[in-house]
Amino acid sequence: MFFKVATCFVIFLCGYILIKWISIPHPFVLADFFISLVVNPLKFFASTLVFFIGSLITGRVIRELIIGTKKTWQKRKVMVDTLLFEYLLLIIIFSFLFHLGWEQTIVFFSLSLFYGMISMERS
Repeated sequence: MFFKVATCFVIFLCGYILIKWISIPHPFVLADFFISLVVNPLKFFASTLVFFIGSLITGRVIRELIIGTKKTWQKRKVMVDTLLFEYLLLIIIFSFLFHLGWEQTIVFFSLSLFYGMISMERS
């Protein structure tokens, strides 16, 4: 259980750092956005690395949740309370990050969901 909570903390930390380091100006001008990325290459590289690590970890958690849900529906032995706790943690993290920066959160979680579904093995 500690490992799952620590994993969710890392997901939150990666999403938070991504939101703080990649700022999206309002009104959005694509040229200004790219210029801000080019002017700060170290910040861009670090935020890209955080985005990649966070997406991989979130994708793995989503894959485990999908597999656990599938096993629960097939009446195999899986702890339902642990599964619900993980769903709840992921939803809380998503909603908090959505409140901080909705554009970055949508990209972060949609790519993580896509990676999690693609990485599932056929069973």
